Amino acid sequence: MKLSSKFLMGLFFVLSSFTFLLLLFGKKPSVAQSTNDKFIVNSFSGKCIDVAGAPGRNNGAALQLWDCEISGTNPDNGSTTDQKWVLTSSGFIRNTLSGKCIDVAGAPGRTNGAALQLWDCERSGRNADNGSTTDQKWVLTSGGFIRNTLSGKCIDVAGAPGRTNGAALQLWDCERSGRNADNGSTTDQKWELD
Repeated sequence: MKLSSKFLMGLFFVLSSFTFLLLLFGKKPSVAQSTNDKFIVNSFSGKCIDVAGAPGRNNGAALQLWDCEISGTNPDNGSTTDQKWVLTSSGFIRNTLSGKCIDVAGAPGRTNGAALQLWDCERSGRNADNGSTTDQKWVLTSGGFIRNTLSGKCIDVAGAPGRTNGAALQLWDCERSGRNADNGSTTDQKWELD
């Protein structure tokens, strides 16, 4: 049986198109397209954990409180939001845009007031610079606190209570009573995943 070149070209085109569509629509989500990503919303202010910058992707970028970008884009410049996070089974909180993790400044960071920042994930459990135990592992408690497993301290908003856009996130003694020990104000350390 002899096939014409027009038939073979048509068949090639159909098969190529089908293969392209399978690759396009059948691909698995990448880190930035994760289906498990969530906003981490402060229960007191209703604002989200945000990476400074628009979007923030670099090592050392400060973490701050900011209006939640529920649309998935930054309203100031239309860039993809940097406010979505994945809590991994190993305890890291990874940013879905950059693939970097919530890190405590210092190596390791353990003191009250240590700034929270974006940094390459220390999946080995060790800081690549000095070999110290990672300070990037966290536990979301049943009470809504996000507690650092190395220091036992919690994610806190600077201020007492902190609730404004741009308020820095830091490590601080957990306010398990629901009140700030210094002034008795309602804690700003409780978080929800949305």
